[in-house]
Amino acid sequence: MSLYPMLLLPLLLLPFAAAATPTAAISPLSQRGIIFPKESFDECFLDDAKQMAGTCKLMQDCPPALRRWLEKRESPKTCYFVKFDHYICCEPDKQPLISVTSTTTTERPTLPPLPSLKKRPSVLACYDYNNVKQLNERDITFVVSVVGGKPTAYREYPFMAALGWRSNFDERIYYRCGGALISPTFVLTAAHCIDFGGALPSQVRLGGDNLTLATGEDFNIKRAIIHPEYNASTAYNDIALLELELNAELRAPSLRPTCLWDQQELADTELMAIGYGQTRFAGLSSSQLLKVPLQWVGNEQCQIHYPPETLSLGVVATQLCAGDATRQRDTCQGDSGGPLIMQNGPLGYVVGITSLGQGCASGPPSVYTRVSSYVSWIEAIVWPGGYQEQIPLPPAPEFDLRGPI
Repeated sequence: MSLYPMLLLPLLLLPFAAAATPTAAISPLSQRGIIFPKESFDECFLDDAKQMAGTCKLMQDCPPALRRWLEKRESPKTCYFVKFDHYICCEPDKQPLISVTSTTTTERPTLPPLPSLKKRPSVLACYDYNNVKQLNERDITFVVSVVGGKPTAYREYPFMAALGWRSNFDERIYYRCGGALISPTFVLTAAHCIDFGGALPSQVRLGGDNLTLATGEDFNIKRAIIHPEYNASTAYNDIALLELELNAELRAPSLRPTCLWDQQELADTELMAIGYGQTRFAGLSSSQLLKVPLQWVGNEQCQIHYPPETLSLGVVATQLCAGDATRQRDTCQGDSGGPLIMQNGPLGYVVGITSLGQGCASGPPSVYTRVSSYVSWIEAIVWPGGYQEQIPLPPAPEFDLRGPI
């Protein structure tokens, strides 16, 4: 059984079925589309059988839902929106409220913050890059994103990177690997991409929705850092960083770094692979950036497809698997180094780096480097002194300073 390095993205053999439309918590009025809050809408159901009644509340006013989000990343059911305020279906809080006086006056308890959420450099950077306020019990929003296997929209993934090598024959740049911009000056990719063909990549293209068109920004590479425990003869610790010579955000404000998932467990099993890989096994690469939905596959189940004679230690904890049970979609050659994305709340997170597989949509799931296992290593290089929040410049005045006072 042969293993193929996954040089960046999806196999699109058949049209995908339309994604299911998310269902709101209240019914039947919620089925009309936009929900406008009224007193009669303030009752909702927490279960599909409509046996567990709840109350529509703001997230910050619902401690049980807030605890589940902070502890398990579990999203609540939506009741309705009032402009940008998100009302969710809230269950009665079984935990006693904290008394603030000797009288019967009560106050909402202070919930413990996520341990890594407020200090970890990669998390602070994530919210700063994406203009999201630091998460706390009063500051949480949720969005629903429905996607299918298809070409991406313009700058839909503004962190997507393509690694190019200059040919000695015609001086053209050929893109053979992918990556993800995780800071204004660093790209995350697979280690086996760094020495692809025995040579470092010549440049990185960011924001290129189509590699044949001049829609991206090209950057020279300052240095390449391969994980110290990577061995070219194995598939383990297949992770590397590329430092760019210039700040990507300063050069093109439409480029935006993505976030790193730092938890061992995933918050969702629905994942998205993106890249420019071949659309069929041994076929031509796609110049158009593509995306394909995949399902997370547990390591124990994945292990069956990668015995020791194929992968010396099998699938280990620093790896994860994803695939499509219908064998219609997969990452493919040309997809190596590309990101495997998980949508969680308002942000997308890189949970995996495309590493290896056994052929495009051949049945066995593909193997990805599990990003959460390497966040500390990444932070020590990308944010060695911790992350300092960027202070935005004040807006330009709306009046002409040259005029008379």
